[in-house]
Amino acid sequence: MDVNEVIDRARDSFNVRRVFGEPIQQGEVTLVPAAWVRGGGGGGGGEGPATEGAKAEENAAKGYGIGVGLNVRPAGVFIVRNGKKVQWMSAVDVNRIVLGAQVLLGLFLLTIGKQLVRRFLTEDKPFGRKRFAW
Repeated sequence: MDVNEVIDRARDSFNVRRVFGEPIQQGEVTLVPAAWVRGGGGGGGGEGPATEGAKAEENAAKGYGIGVGLNVRPAGVFIVRNGKKVQWMSAVDVNRIVLGAQVLLGLFLLTIGKQLVRRFLTEDKPFGRKRFAW
């Protein structure tokens, strides 16, 4: 595959259809999905003489390289009723909610967990009372 073909394909992937999907119409209600799109790319180059002492067939040095990345996340949907009233309904990203809960739990365990473990493991009076009241 030629480098120019890769660049053309990458350029085609960064378009408005990635941000706003095809509208969905049901009666007098139209839904227009929207998304967050991030992307980036890299390139490369080459061509030049090989190092001294190389054989004749090795004397034609070349290079090249390219990379493209694309990240698309749903943002929500625009709801159009009767062609006039527009309402925004955002998408819920459950993965971000779970990740946030995990981070908070980790911070909680790092700050308070050590003290709780010490109190549970001491034989004396944890939390102000005897451990076993037999």
